[in-house]
Amino acid sequence: MVRDALCAYLSGRPEFDIVGQTAGIAGLIALCSLRRPAVVLVDAPSLSIEIVDGLRGLREAFPTTEVVIAYSELTSSAFGAAVQAGITALIPCSRGLEAIIRAVRRRGGTVSGAEGGAAALTEREMQIISLLGTGSSVPEIADTLQISPRTVENHKRHIYTKLGVGSASHAVSRATSLGLIDAPTPDGPVRPLAEEGRSALVVVHGPAGETLEQVTLALVESGLPFVVAHGTEPVGNEHWARWHRGPVTAVLVDPTAEDWLLPNALAATAVVVWSNGPDLATVVDSLLHGAHAILRAIAVPDDLGSVLALVSRGYFAMSSSHLNELTDWMWVRMAEHPAGVPELTPREREILDSISRGHTVRQTARSLGIAAKTVENTQARLFRKLGARNRAGALTIAYRMGMVDPEPPGVI
Repeated sequence: MVRDALCAYLSGRPEFDIVGQTAGIAGLIALCSLRRPAVVLVDAPSLSIEIVDGLRGLREAFPTTEVVIAYSELTSSAFGAAVQAGITALIPCSRGLEAIIRAVRRRGGTVSGAEGGAAALTEREMQIISLLGTGSSVPEIADTLQISPRTVENHKRHIYTKLGVGSASHAVSRATSLGLIDAPTPDGPVRPLAEEGRSALVVVHGPAGETLEQVTLALVESGLPFVVAHGTEPVGNEHWARWHRGPVTAVLVDPTAEDWLLPNALAATAVVVWSNGPDLATVVDSLLHGAHAILRAIAVPDDLGSVLALVSRGYFAMSSSHLNELTDWMWVRMAEHPAGVPELTPREREILDSISRGHTVRQTARSLGIAAKTVENTQARLFRKLGARNRAGALTIAYRMGMVDPEPPGVI
């Protein structure tokens, strides 16, 4: 809980970029090899010689990575060992959060990556492992990132080598346990909190045409500040709009799969404008992508300003024309998949645990002493209960629901 709270707090500060979190020293060393952090913050309520010995190995492997330890109890022997191990800073928790933040800030900096940088995950590989965590297939990942399926496969092989795994589900399990993808949350990336009184910013993206012109004209007439983004890149932390101190709303015109990267990267509320329709399938797809408002182009001149005002205050807006149809569809889905954590049979839980360990169907069958066909049939029922399409997707959903522990409890 302390680790999660620290990560959430630090993620909201512009001077910090959280690369991951883990509950054990072995996982911490693996995380450093993959992401090369400038500073490692260790929460050790009772600092022991064993913990210091583990961190000594980290300092030897990554001498440019600073290690800051926040502790509650510290013996003289552990203090001496920490000094000899080259620990950067020891901060008693009694000094409060700000003392810890100051220590981390002073030690921050850019890591050159000179020591074994080739083993670190690239930004493209991070995108692919995140999409694998959503259960996306290779063709879907290729379509989202606008690269070839062969390129996706090449990246997957590199990811497997770096993570030391042999399958997509095991890669997702390993990446989640290291906090690299952290079973993506509904809120998406964390952007610095909007400051009260700051003006809202609207980022518009879509194909050139009449609908895009209607949107820009409506924004001009409403007096709202806006920019037109002609592409979804860059989508990383360096994107200028991520550091706007007021609320950010992304207006997507007829979005493609790749266009959804933009509001996700900006941690922005998404408003969708469709030139034609939309039909129910398109509405549902927009909702699943996180849209907070869905508008038809014909309604833009009269309604866009009001919709943006509602969305900025946390409301959801959509034309009532599809409401009854959508409600009927939701009732059917709720009947098929009751709300809450699904109840698994003992065998289904065994299969899920095996998936979390990265086992193949044959390995699962051997370990449980059952036929591979039985594993496949039970796995299919498990997927239906979780609403997943494959093993990686099932594992990610299970992490979100708290059905699988990413890592045994630890002190880091």
